[in-house]
This record gives sequence, C-alpha cells and structure tokens, in this order.
Amino acid sequence: MRIDDYQPTFVIEIEGKRLSRDITHEITSFTFEDNEEEMDVMEVSITDRYLQFVDDPLFQEGNEIVARFGYADDLSARKVAVIKEIDYDFPETGEPTIKIKAFDKGHKLAGKQIQRVWQKPAPGVLYSEIAEQVTSEHGLSPVVTKTVGRHLRVAQSNVSDAQFLKALAAKSRDKDGKGVTGYVFYVQDDELHFHPRHLEKRPALVLEYFTDHEGVLRSFTPSTQSQGAKGAGTETKAVGVDPRRKKYVEHKANNMTTPDRTSLGKKTYLVDGNTGEGKYRKQESGKITQSFDCSESFHEEPRQEPAQDRAESQFKSAEMRQVEATAVTIGIPTLHAKQNIEVRGVGRKFSGTYYCTSVRHIFQDGYSCELKLKRNALGKGAGSKAAEVKGKKNEHEAPRQPKKRTALKVGHTAQARRSKSAKSVKPKPKMVRIDANTGRILSR
Repeated sequence: MRIDDYQPTFVIEIEGKRLSRDITHEITSFTFEDNEEEMDVMEVSITDRYLQFVDDPLFQEGNEIVARFGYADDLSARKVAVIKEIDYDFPETGEPTIKIKAFDKGHKLAGKQIQRVWQKPAPGVLYSEIAEQVTSEHGLSPVVTKTVGRHLRVAQSNVSDAQFLKALAAKSRDKDGKGVTGYVFYVQDDELHFHPRHLEKRPALVLEYFTDHEGVLRSFTPSTQSQGAKGAGTETKAVGVDPRRKKYVEHKANNMTTPDRTSLGKKTYLVDGNTGEGKYRKQESGKITQSFDCSESFHEEPRQEPAQDRAESQFKSAEMRQVEATAVTIGIPTLHAKQNIEVRGVGRKFSGTYYCTSVRHIFQDGYSCELKLKRNALGKGAGSKAAEVKGKKNEHEAPRQPKKRTALKVGHTAQARRSKSAKSVKPKPKMVRIDANTGRILSR
C-alpha cells in the first residue's frame, strides 16, 4: 500500500454554503466518526477570537452540515450530518471557542418515544416489513434484507424507532432452519440499513505492522476475552414457556449447534477462566436469559422458535467480542466502518480478517484514523486448548495492490513530483574499459 500524506485538508458546507477561507483558518480541529453501533458524529472546533461566529446564522442548531476530507486531490465521499449540539467557551484567559457537534440522519429515529402495535392478519407481519415502513416514515431509502418468521402482533412499547429497530435486528433471521440469526441496524447518509453483517465479503484493504515500510499502520492493540463476554461466546441459553404445549422449554446456542455463520478466524478460545475446562457441563451455560417470545402461528408448526433466535443472536454477538482491537493508521479518506479489513504482521494468532465497527478521522496536527475492530475467533497460533470454529471460514484475502501502487493514492501532487523527477533522469551510459596509462578504449 502506498499513501502520499501530502496536504491533508477538509471542505465544509453548512446549509449549502461553503465556509470561506477566513472561517476555515479559525478551525482548530475536525473529526468524523463512522459507527455501526451508534450514530455517526461530526465535530468541528472553531476559535472565535472576535466573537463574530456566536450569532452567525450558519453556526446554529438544526442546520445541515456536509463535509469531505482527505488530501488536496483525493477527498472522501460526502458526509451529511445535522447540527444538534453547540458548546461555547468564554475563558478568563485565552480565546473563546465554539465546538459544533453534528449527528447523521439517524437522529430522526432516536428522538421521540413511541407506543404502538404493529399487527397484520394471519400469517402475520415480517420484521423487515416493519423496518421498511419506518424507513418511509422518516424519508430514508431502505437497504433491507427480507426476514423470515411472521408475527400477528409486534408491540413497540414506549421506545424510539431506533431502539425498536435495534431490538428487532437482534432477533431477525434471513432464512429458515439452521441459519444463524442477528441483523444490524444503522443509518448511513440517506439510507436505513437492516440486514446481516457482511462478514463473508473480501477485505477492503490490508494494514501491515512491522513489515510495511510505508508505515501506514502506526499501532495495533488487540485484547482477547476467554469465551467472550463471560462465557456467552461459548454457549447461551434462552428459557421460557411454550403456550401450545404448556410446558417449560429451553434453547441453546453454541459452536456446535450454530454452524451456519461466518468465522473471521480459525479457532475459538474456549478455556473457562475459573475451572480450566474446555466446555460447560450439561446443566451449565455461559449466559441464561428469559424469553417471552412464542410462535404465534398456531395454525402450523413453526420451523424456527423465536427463543432459539434470541439465544443464537446473543451467542453471535458475544462471539464477535472474543477478540477486540484498536488500531491507528495514517489518514486514509476511503476508510469507513461496516467492512472487513485484513491485518498482517502481528503473528499467526492475531493476523487475519477483522470486522471494522468504528473509524474516527482526526484532523489535528496532521491527519490520522483510529479504528475499532472485532473478530469472532483467533488465528492458527491460538494454542492447543483452542477449538476449531464450526462456522464457515472467510478465506478471502484483500485485493492485491497494483504495481504502480495507485489503489489508495491520496497525494497526486506529490506523486506527480516524483514522476516528473523520474522522467528528467537521463539514462546511464554504457560501461567501457580504458587503459590507465595510454587512455586507449579497450572494450565497450
């Protein structure tokens, strides 16, 4: 990978008006954080030494702010947010400052608590249909994968649309049978996403530690959690009552019972920190949760119990926290969350594919990126006590960089300088042998 970190810059528009150079020069820092689990956040700090920005109509709550960032000739895609918070500081000594905090359009779904019931005559309503209707209510474009499992009634009990969709995503499933459950919900620009994570996709780029002479990956800090979230990454159990049979039921989810899932690593760390055992006994479980869900399709036998969906969702979520890592790279404007990234040069245990949940682009004394990564299994060097993952392995490697190293080119000006200097170098003359005494050419 070749990154030309030359002249990092950002371009900001508020309410369709591009900020002038006089205002831009007063900006002391700019950050944009792309998240999966939370709303995207944009922060701008401005020095207001002459108090000319306090009452400026551009710097007010509710205004739409659009930013692009990167380098002089290679900027990121447009990032759209809405100003929701403004902090003012008028210190005793020093210059007054204004800090603007803006959120993505997902804030529309997070503000108001709603109480309603979604219902539909038999066979019932799908969770994906609810997500599509909420999308249209907020004027967004749906990126929704159809779910299975219909319900006669789905209650939204005094929670926001964002909280409601997040809860539905945790127990949504895209196919019947043994397919593992668990969707993600987030808002990206003008799109509402409600679908499974794309763990099976090819990594978007490679970050190398120690072996990369360009120094793109500045630091990498992994942390492992035995069994993930206090054992829930080994096994989860959902318990409840079956209203049809009038009896107690339980559903377990573990590495053996949920094979239809994508694994980013080779082995799972199953060692119990207290007992040293590699697995739980029959009566034990890493996580036990109550389930009040029941199949409402009384006219037919359900192909998948809702309680099993709940157990598998918690198991899958805990497993993704088995290996977490933070990384810092030089500024890469094309880097974003919700994608796979390959990390190399950190040993067999930690090298491999990771899922990126957060990227924070920071412009302050230069341009850098802070990443949060997750992985549901360790690599080949995990040790003898680590068991093989039963899920489908993601064997994809990141695309090879072309010889010209233009895949992540972000400094065309510097590149052009090098190309120009390379063309100006004259070809070396052929070697000749000369007699030191007479000066006569002996051979060419």
